[in-house]
Amino acid sequence: MSLGRLTQLISLVDKEDYHLAGVRKRLFSNDCSVDTSRLQHLLADDIGIDRLESFGAKFGRMQDTVVDKLIPAVLTAAGEPVAAAIDNLARMERLELIASADEWLQMRGLRNRLVHEYIDRPADLAPALERACRFSERMHADYACIRRYAVGRLGAEVPSSGLRNPDSP
Repeated sequence: MSLGRLTQLISLVDKEDYHLAGVRKRLFSNDCSVDTSRLQHLLADDIGIDRLESFGAKFGRMQDTVVDKLIPAVLTAAGEPVAAAIDNLARMERLELIASADEWLQMRGLRNRLVHEYIDRPADLAPALERACRFSERMHADYACIRRYAVGRLGAEVPSSGLRNPDSP
């Protein structure tokens, strides 16, 4: 895989990170705590419902892009073998580019619930939504580490898209 492709993926994930952070802020107002009462308030109107659906889609999209595309591209560029997602995540954890492979596997399961299932019971949705909010923060922090490594150590170019989360490197 070329450095050009790695740069394209960084540009894509920059945008996904930016948009996920934006919808997370609009939905949660910088507070990931969600109980059934707060959930009912968040979903009391169409705007809240749209934000929830947007958050779930953006959470799933970024998680998919990082795990299925970016991580294999980084491993290839670093001369590391690419294997199944679980093995790639474990390798990224050993390289200290993500905090926890297990958390990323939990994110995948949560993504499946948020994106592919319609959770009807607020008592089930509230804790899932809180976990997704917290995982989105972990995803952002891990992506920042991966991005720094790809740019600083692998020579990927920094995209000039302008749509980058201000907390990113």
